[in-house]
Amino acid sequence: MRYYSTIIFLFFFSIFAVVLLLYFANITRNIEKENFILLSKIKKLEDQININEIELSFYNSYEYLLKMQKIYFEIPEENYLNQRISFYNFKNKNSDSLYTVGIK
Repeated sequence: MRYYSTIIFLFFFSIFAVVLLLYFANITRNIEKENFILLSKIKKLEDQININEIELSFYNSYEYLLKMQKIYFEIPEENYLNQRISFYNFKNKNSDSLYTVGIK
């Protein structure tokens, strides 16, 4: 009888250990999913920062600003070549996909 009780105890203990292992594995998987989402958001922000640095380096170029004007604004006539655009023109446009670079 002593062997049967030991075998039954070990059987239930192993089932308990498996259930406990599955519980902690589920918690770990949820944390891993959250980390993956955070890493993808960080990667997108890093890419956007790199794009903004490129745009900032070209900001002083008038030809580049003209290209940006053609992309973001509708230009009915080409007579406005002498009228320069600025950041405030883009800001007033309320574009959702326009990102800026912070300057000290």
